[in-house]
Amino acid sequence: MLQARREKSKFWHYASMVGMGGWLFALPVVAGAYFGRYLDRRFAMGTSWTLTFIILGIAAGIYNLWEFLLKKGNS
Repeated sequence: MLQARREKSKFWHYASMVGMGGWLFALPVVAGAYFGRYLDRRFAMGTSWTLTFIILGIAAGIYNLWEFLLKKGNS
């Protein structure tokens, strides 16, 4: 019974880590896309700001994941 409870606990622990990692990556990318889209519409620039901020969002998401995994690895 205890082992089954531990197995279930491990599953939810890893599921929450994957979910948190997804949010840490997706949120900067989506925010960058919205902000870039706003700047493109405001200044009539095509899609240059959108692409720039999506790339910056990807970089920020990778950095967030890296920091999150380093902190979780040390705990």
